[in-house]
Amino acid sequence: MADTFLLDLVTPEKTLFSGAVESLVAPGLLGEFGVLPGHANMLTELTLGRLAYKEGSEEKIVAAAGGFAEVTGEKVTILLEDAVLFEDLDTAALDGEIRQLESEAPDPEEDEYVLWQEKLQWKQLCKEIAAGE
Repeated sequence: MADTFLLDLVTPEKTLFSGAVESLVAPGLLGEFGVLPGHANMLTELTLGRLAYKEGSEEKIVAAAGGFAEVTGEKVTILLEDAVLFEDLDTAALDGEIRQLESEAPDPEEDEYVLWQEKLQWKQLCKEIAAGE
């Protein structure tokens, strides 16, 4: 059995990563799941959360905004609505964005409230990951 599998992390805007990895932990709709080489085939929905993969001796962290994962024995393809690599997260900028969003909170009865809430949760997740939580 191989020691690695191919991982493709893709958003609508770009490919974040494509390469060989030893393991993956992703935020599934029913909870986190792990993938190692030779994993059984599956297709699952992803939710907002922390995604981590091991490339060589280094663990890489990604803030993931949900999407889908297709797992085969040799390859995992992850299609994400949005994603940011840990090293690209800026805590100070995120603090400002969160404050701005909170100051613009719509009434819960308004149609745009759900979209506003999703944006706020996304920014809060990014901040948590940037802070190492």
